Amino acid sequence: FRSRRTIEMRSLFTLIFALFGVSLAANRPNIVFIITDDQDVKLNSLEVQPKLHSMMIEQGMFFKNAFVTHPVCCPSRSSTLTGKYTHNHRTYENNVGRGCNAQSWRDLNEEKTIGAYMTKAGYRTGFFGKYLNNYAEKGSGVNASHVPAGWAKWFGLVGNSKYYHYSVSNDGVEEVHGSDYEKDYFTDVIKRQATDFIQDVSTNHSGTPFFMYVSTPAPHRPATPAPQYNNTFANRTAPRTPSYHFEAKDKHWIISEGTPSMTNQTMEIVDQLCRQRWETLLSVQDLVEEVLMSLQKAGFMDNTFIFYNSDHGYHLGQFNQQGEKRQPYDEDIRVPLIVRGPGVSKNVSTEMIALNIDLLPTFLDLAGSTIPEDVDGQSLKSILMTEQKAEKWRSDFLVEYFGEGNPCMVQMDPQIFRHDCHNNTFVAIRSLQSGNNTMYAEFFPTDSAPVDLSQSNFQEFYDIDKDYWQTKNLYAAKAVGPEVIAKMKDRLKQYVGCSGKSCDMT
Repeated sequence: FRSRRTIEMRSLFTLIFALFGVSLAANRPNIVFIITDDQDVKLNSLEVQPKLHSMMIEQGMFFKNAFVTHPVCCPSRSSTLTGKYTHNHRTYENNVGRGCNAQSWRDLNEEKTIGAYMTKAGYRTGFFGKYLNNYAEKGSGVNASHVPAGWAKWFGLVGNSKYYHYSVSNDGVEEVHGSDYEKDYFTDVIKRQATDFIQDVSTNHSGTPFFMYVSTPAPHRPATPAPQYNNTFANRTAPRTPSYHFEAKDKHWIISEGTPSMTNQTMEIVDQLCRQRWETLLSVQDLVEEVLMSLQKAGFMDNTFIFYNSDHGYHLGQFNQQGEKRQPYDEDIRVPLIVRGPGVSKNVSTEMIALNIDLLPTFLDLAGSTIPEDVDGQSLKSILMTEQKAEKWRSDFLVEYFGEGNPCMVQMDPQIFRHDCHNNTFVAIRSLQSGNNTMYAEFFPTDSAPVDLSQSNFQEFYDIDKDYWQTKNLYAAKAVGPEVIAKMKDRLKQYVGCSGKSCDMT
């Protein structure tokens, strides 16, 4: 028989370990990730969100050089969810046939997303908003009853961004929404869902850290503003940058031959789209405000990191391309990234490169969890905590894009604007270092994946220190040395074949 003292000692150790576990859970930070849809940073969309400045930028760190590795929704979101480049998660385009919420996505990635990892790390997880473009739509192989692995609370939009007349999966039960602003405006609906989640954690899961992923439809088309914000920017126009309405005959096919010059009518269409995009972002800053207020009320604010980001940028008339993304230029790949939280200095900025593939490893690092070896991105934790330049950090990165739509034909109606086609497939190296602020891209005639670098049929090179708006293709002008191009080609070869640790080329 065990002695009474032995039993008492074991009971004491059990209690100590239990309390130690509670202490660890209490000390691990909560993480809130807010991601918008199609929000640019280079065309100044943040300037129309003054409350976002006071609530986030002035309270945390702004990443001046935040980018995505793929400038369109589903592949970029797949990179955010997995921490991987497109050639590794294999969601190449926005359609099911090319991996977007296809069975291949579920087989390869769904159990290896941030939700699944944070759940394994002991976090209570919640997802609210747009997931992947074809989630639960016909042809995807699943319906709204499918809840992706790793989400304790799931409120996922069926299909692509909408503001009214949509369906959601509410923990696997389909809800159909209509056109009543008070009940159905999607940005506000997910705002209420997010604040309810915070209250539920506070009431029913005390001591458990939480991870919340909030994904707004704004400012994606149809860019429908809330009624109180309609016409707020009625007298504004899209930014007239040096590249706006610019005839770029030295660029790849879709811009040099597939994009007609804008008319007064199409310029007004772009202006109206810009105004509506900005107006939808006013509801987003309301969402951020309500989430922060809920965190404060629940007593979570001092132990919560809040991230604000977008899935890619946007262009509005640059090179005559009406409102879209899908190009390798900075308008489309630069994004806002703002972080506030415990240990992050207020009102500071950093020039270190941050990518969407860095978010998953950053969240896991902040949670004290192990970063999987097959993740391509790097944790931003050391940058957030010190404000200092990391001793070793990337100076360049890969951008991938696979053209969607029909094969392109040179013979076409000159009045038809094409935002994409198969020969808009490219891989690019974006470099940011002293004396080398450049972009080099190679284009391909088809959307075959993975790319075969030997099939490249067009090249572009820009010195962005001298040409901020990327209006002069130095490759076409034969104004860049062969040794520079050889170095870029070698770098592309390294990146398009990288995986996990081999993608860290510091």
